[in-house]
Parts: sequence; structure tokens; C-alpha cells
Amino acid sequence: MKQRSYALLAAATGTVLALTACSSGGSSGSGSGGGEPVTDGTFKLALVADPGALNPLMTAASPAHQLARLSYDYLLHPDPDTGVTKPWLAEKWEETTTSASFTIRDGVTCTDGSALTAQTVADNVNFITNAANKSALRGVYAPATASATADPATRTVTVTTPEPSPFLLLNLARIPIMCEAGLKDPTAANKTTFGSGMFQMTEAVANDHYSYIRRDGYNWGPDGTTSDTAGVPKNVVASIITNNSTAANQVLSGDLNAAAVSGPDQDRMNAANLDTVKQPAPAGEMFFNHSPGNPTSDPAVRKALVQALNLDDLAEIFTAGRGTRSTTMVSIEPRACIYDSVAGNLPDFDTSAAAATLESAGWKVGADGKRSKDGTPLRIRMVYETFGDATDAAADVAVNAWNDLGATVELTSGDSNKILDVALSGKDNTAWDVVWEPINVALPSMLVPFLSGPVPAAGMNFASISNPAYDAAVTKASGLTGEDACAAWADAESEIIKANSAVPFADKITTLYFNNAGLAFGRNFIGSALRLYQ
Repeated sequence: MKQRSYALLAAATGTVLALTACSSGGSSGSGSGGGEPVTDGTFKLALVADPGALNPLMTAASPAHQLARLSYDYLLHPDPDTGVTKPWLAEKWEETTTSASFTIRDGVTCTDGSALTAQTVADNVNFITNAANKSALRGVYAPATASATADPATRTVTVTTPEPSPFLLLNLARIPIMCEAGLKDPTAANKTTFGSGMFQMTEAVANDHYSYIRRDGYNWGPDGTTSDTAGVPKNVVASIITNNSTAANQVLSGDLNAAAVSGPDQDRMNAANLDTVKQPAPAGEMFFNHSPGNPTSDPAVRKALVQALNLDDLAEIFTAGRGTRSTTMVSIEPRACIYDSVAGNLPDFDTSAAAATLESAGWKVGADGKRSKDGTPLRIRMVYETFGDATDAAADVAVNAWNDLGATVELTSGDSNKILDVALSGKDNTAWDVVWEPINVALPSMLVPFLSGPVPAAGMNFASISNPAYDAAVTKASGLTGEDACAAWADAESEIIKANSAVPFADKITTLYFNNAGLAFGRNFIGSALRLYQ
């Protein structure tokens, strides 16, 4: 399956949620390396694209944010396995629905030797929210209406919003914290690094490589990581390797220590028994149009169409055997909440039950084997973005299953621009019945405009969903924090899935492969997580 970012729907909001989120994620533990730690080695990794301008507060490009993790620190470290939030720059924190406060570690320094203080953190937030600065993170990681203040005596920064902001604390924890020199000269930060992270950039050769050196005296990484921790490399070289097979070859030969590999090349990588870290992203999600007059506005039709599909097989085909069944609509890491909103909320695969569901709802089979109700044929118009042979094959499986059920299915595929025009332009919100296109989000609150509210072109509710139970659960969840909020958001998402309004069925898996290397924590190339082994 062609490697690409499933960014369409989230990007259509005018934000950069998908662009920055797609480089994150994972569903398995960190690579361990398996050997004795190497002292003062060079960690060589691959990036699939050049980052361009490097300032992570000003760009939404995934490669730039991948590189930022090497040299910038973050307020907190959400554990991708447990969802537990751990200290990083902040040693303590508190939150309400309208505020988040962080107590910043004492002794954190920047690459120029200056101290990184609570004031520095506050200045980051205020830089992002200042519309004049045109930060790509405004309204995404920092609410546009947020403001921050610092108390130097207690090393505390407090961020407040005039209205409740779901997951304010964890949104702020996604910000790569820039040192004062970079805030004062954002253009300079496009060419080098101004962070407090484990590594400092020493060389930037566009479209070729970016080199880093370890900072002595770094002692504030997650899980107690310091610059003296065994296996932490002395140097890091991030090479731009756009060809998936080339990256795979170089990891296998030892020319690279790590690279993300997807598609058919994974077969030979897996055969080499390398250490791996899995990175899932939404791939297969189907939405049913609730517009009055569309057949999928009938709950019985939606249920029957789902009952007619073997979603396990469909996920296997859709991902060419290299993915997994979805358990949530929110699979981009680091997730604020870890839950399964799918299990027990979708009808079982049963073609006989699917036929019975339609029969009982008045959709009768005619002499031609096709169903109709009150003279209206069961005509299903399915639209999907094609990503290659695997997605085309999966679409054919769905069409055949629905044809066998007695529907007449019209299949349309196209590139992202075509799907955007059909589903989100607002030209004709009734022009489709089923669309396959995932929404890339890391927070359940980000789904709200897609699953409720105004329809295109006035809003983003492209499936015209109206679900009072979902709306009530969202209202409840928006007034909570912590584990209580996660439970409420899981309930909200479950209401959408129980109504067969949206069905997440497949996550694609990109795998990080490691040769004599690994990650001590997390599932990204975080500077203080990199380790080299014999």
C-alpha cells in the first residue's frame, strides 16, 4: 500500500492537526536493542522528507516536528502504553477545565547556557497565541484565547482560558518548548535549534542530512534520563531518505540504526528479527450519510450494511495484511485517553441477520433480487480515496457484500481533492451515502465538529449526524478532567459507533525498525530516548 498521510479530513478544518499528529504514535513497546550499551556512538536515523523551515512553533510539517524531538523538550511525557502522564520539564502540574499550571524543574538550561524558566514556558504559550506571530500551533496545541503568566518564586506557569478547553493540559504538553533566543528571533530558529533537549544541532544540509551532538550536563529527561545514561549516543545524524526500500536496505546493512518502514518492505525487515516499535494511524473509517432522503439515514440500513461486512477480513485486505482492527476513532499518539469504543458496540458479522434487518424495516427483495422500500430502490453510493491496490480490493469486497444483500452499489474513487469536493465542499451534502476516509486526531474532543453541529459548507459535520446521546456525553465530558473525562469521552464516541454512524475498522501500521539500537521510552525518535547497543 502506498505510504502517505491520511490527512484529508482533519486538514480540511483549516488546522494542522493531522500534519503534526501523523508522525506520532504506536501500539507496542519500545525497541530494546538487546545488547550491551554503546558509549559515545553515533545514532543514524532516516526521515522520509526534508523538514524545510525548522522552527517547530511556526510550522505544521511532520518532518520538522520529528526533528524537534531531538533537541526540544516538552512539559510532560504521556506514556503511550498506560496513558499515565509523567514529568519532564514540569515536575508537578494541576488542571481544571479552564486552567493548567506547571511547576518547572530547577536547573534546566538551553543550548546557549541560559536558564529555561517558568517565564520561558509562559512566553512560549503567549508567543503561540499572539495572532501577529502566525504560529502554526495557535488554536491547536494552545487555545487561541489562552494566556499564560509565570511566578518566578515558585517556578510555576499558569495557563488560563475564558471558556472550558478539553484536554488543555495535554494539549500544552505537545508544545516543543523554545528557549528565549528562539522566541526573540523566530527566523533564526528556522535554521538551527534553540531548545533544552538532549541534542544540539551542529549541521543542517537541506534534503540531505541534519547532525546533532549530545549536550553535557543534561539531567532532566523522562524516566531520569541524563547525558550520562548508558547507551545515549554522542551524535545523531538524521538523513533524508525518501525511498522506502532504500531506507530498509540501509537498516539491514547497518548503515542506519533506525528507520520507519511500511508496505511490502516490511516482510524482509520482519524476517531479519530486528527490534521494532509500531506506529498505527487511522486508515479505514466508514461514515454513513444521515441526510434526510438518503437511504443511510435509516438506522436499519446502516446496521445491515455493517452486519454484511466481515470487518476482520476487511481490515486485513485494506492494510494488505500489515495493519490491525481499529479500537477507537482516536489512534494518533500520544493519546490523551486509552479506551476501546468499538468492542461490543458494532453488530456481529452475519449476512442472514443483515437481510432480516432490512426485511423488518420494509426493504423488500424484488423479482430482480434488488431491495426497495415504498418504491424507492436501495441504492448506495460509496465514495473512497484510493491509496493503491489494497484499498481498491477492500472496496470491491464491500461492494460485493452489499450487492449480495440486495443493494445496488455505485462505487466512486479518487484522490484527496475529489473526496474533499464530494464530502466537505457543501455543494451537495446528499451526493453520497457511504464514504471511506479517516479523521486524524489525537484527542476525542477534536472529533466533535465532525460528528455534530453544522453541515458543510457552514460546518464540518459532513455526515449530517444528529445524535442527542453523543451531544449530551460531549457536554458532560467537556466539564471533566483526568480519568473521569476519558471515561466520558469514551461514552460519547461509543454512542456514534453504536448508532453505526461511523465505523473505524482498520489502522495502518508503520514500523520503526532498529539495528543495534532502540528507544528507552515512547514510540518516537525523542532525543533522550535514543539508545545504541552492541
